[in-house]
Amino acid sequence: MASASQTDEKEEAFLQLFFSHFSYFGYDKAKEMADRERTANSSCSSSLIWPHLLPCLSQLAGAEKQYITLSFLTTKSFLRKESCLRATYESLKNDMIKLKDPGEGCSSLDGVLSHLCSHILLFLEGRLHLIAFYEHLMKMGHGRIMDFEGILRNITEISTQNCRNFHHPLFTPVKTMFTHECDILVHLLQSQAEMQHWKFLPSLLHLHDAHSKLTSWHVTVHSKETKKYGFGSSFLKPAPLPALYQWLWQVKAAYVSKFSLYFYETLAAQTTSTEMKALMSRQACDYVLKIQSFQRKTDAAYFSIVFEAAGVDDYQGPGYHYPSRTSVPPKGLESYPAIFSYPQNKPLSKWPSVVMRISDRNSECSLLDKVDYFHDQQLGSTYFLCQIEPRFTIVVIYDSKKSEKDNYIRDFIYELALQLRCNKVFANLKPK
Repeated sequence: MASASQTDEKEEAFLQLFFSHFSYFGYDKAKEMADRERTANSSCSSSLIWPHLLPCLSQLAGAEKQYITLSFLTTKSFLRKESCLRATYESLKNDMIKLKDPGEGCSSLDGVLSHLCSHILLFLEGRLHLIAFYEHLMKMGHGRIMDFEGILRNITEISTQNCRNFHHPLFTPVKTMFTHECDILVHLLQSQAEMQHWKFLPSLLHLHDAHSKLTSWHVTVHSKETKKYGFGSSFLKPAPLPALYQWLWQVKAAYVSKFSLYFYETLAAQTTSTEMKALMSRQACDYVLKIQSFQRKTDAAYFSIVFEAAGVDDYQGPGYHYPSRTSVPPKGLESYPAIFSYPQNKPLSKWPSVVMRISDRNSECSLLDKVDYFHDQQLGSTYFLCQIEPRFTIVVIYDSKKSEKDNYIRDFIYELALQLRCNKVFANLKPK
């Protein structure tokens, strides 16, 4: 008959293998393990907790699979509860509260399992916060403007609250996954918040950190997948990666495309035009090519994205700046630089009209909801404007009178503004 210490080692080895499956989304395999152990020899355990923990572990594996596939964001029908996944995590929380304090007559293994249950409880609370966070993100994605600073504070708080929690050695794979997810979200949203103030270096560093975290996660997942398939794995088609994992890569790709447009002139100054064109073509969206094609098709005299620097205390202009460098805040027309232009030569004679229109606070709401149009009879020019986000406005100028009802021009400008707001990538959280 096996000694108590041998039994303890067996169950700890089981838990180590069980949670290792979480690191590459092997939730089905983990669930099978728990169910098999539950029916095979749970009654042989010296632990009071073990027989009750196994069904919870099976349920946890199933819940994590639902979470990582974002199924909790699918449309609720009148026959379904508001959030089945949230109810599952709440039920598991109640179970962990009971199991983490089993009472008298416990074995040495129960001490380990009790401690583990207290860590699982903290993890479940963190998961519930993330569920609420993603539900809020998806809802915001259908709005006009994302409050990136607000949602950044939210995810930073979740990350900070949980950075020291559920660190049990057996639970390390789950902790690593949770930390990766939070860190990636923080860096992505921070990069977007910095972009909204046209800050080159902070935006770049946060995008780089998000990419590094995603790549680290990618290596972990695929190395586990390779081991899982083993010999002859090239003949097997791996299972598609879960929706949440794919979505995080999509957000990063959307932000890199936006960064490449917002800081195009700074980036282009570091390389040749041929290389820059090739780099842009590899982005998820080549905004420059889209704009150039639109300009040629509609014969626009000038296309630009204008940044409102007025009121930005630490504004230093485009590109990288030494931290100790001080700069004089821009005034007048210089407070509205064109961060991207095509063609590059700014029409100086028309710029006062552009600035006047952008700086008119009364038209701000209309610029968010639609494309603003006006014709300057004195100069014979037509202007189309649409606000991307609080400090960025698309401006398209024609050296002739264009119809206010030109749907091709209006639709292109408005759709480009919506795409650059990146709302759609959050609305697309819900699985297809």
